Amino acid sequence: MRLSGKVAVITGASRGIGREIALCFAREGADIVINYVSHADAAQEVAQTVKELGRRSLVIQADVSKREEVQKLFRQTAEAFGRIDILVNNAGINKRGWFEEATDEDWDLILGVNLKGPFICCQEAFSYMKSQNAGRIINISSVAGQYHGPKTVHYAVSKAGLNSLTKVVARYGAEHNVLVNAVAPGIMWTEQTADELASPAGQKIVDMTLLKRPGQLGDVASTCVLLASDEQNYITGQVISVSGGAYLG
Repeated sequence: MRLSGKVAVITGASRGIGREIALCFAREGADIVINYVSHADAAQEVAQTVKELGRRSLVIQADVSKREEVQKLFRQTAEAFGRIDILVNNAGINKRGWFEEATDEDWDLILGVNLKGPFICCQEAFSYMKSQNAGRIINISSVAGQYHGPKTVHYAVSKAGLNSLTKVVARYGAEHNVLVNAVAPGIMWTEQTADELASPAGQKIVDMTLLKRPGQLGDVASTCVLLASDEQNYITGQVISVSGGAYLG
């Protein structure tokens, strides 16, 4: 078990990539803090599965864009487990639309969750990790932040900003043995994307990857396990693209 004895806080862990990371980390021996904003039943289901895997779990509702709620998230984690070893900033939202259709409200909402949220979480978690002289922060970015997707303007900008935040925080973390990296998923097969990817338009997007197929959530989660584990101690400040070789252009 590569994460045995570790405590991991995963934001947006009730569904999708966050859920997969939570369960993958639990299988590797980590105790899991499942953060969510809505979908309380799904969060509890993840917690139950973590317990069935033999690990401890804690479910905490918190909006990552609100500092007082993030402070509560980490305070309750520290009270329950005594330490915070891993932070995965996974919570994120998107709204598709062309540049000229983007509204101020959409911009503030998406940047608030996708960029301000990880900033607050990194800042609040840093003091705990600094006191331990150890920690791992993994930001879930997107290839949209690398190819600057034309139909997801605010999302692409938020993820490009997250890539930059990753590198900045890595500079501060280095002297305290806090390693900070980002994982940038590409086209992923999920129950929600299955129909889209099977359509002619979806197949065109898949064909733009080198591997000519979508990725699986496990591809992202296994990359996060590597970055969170003690198997590597020399990767920091990097954005690792899990995209089948595609920077879509």
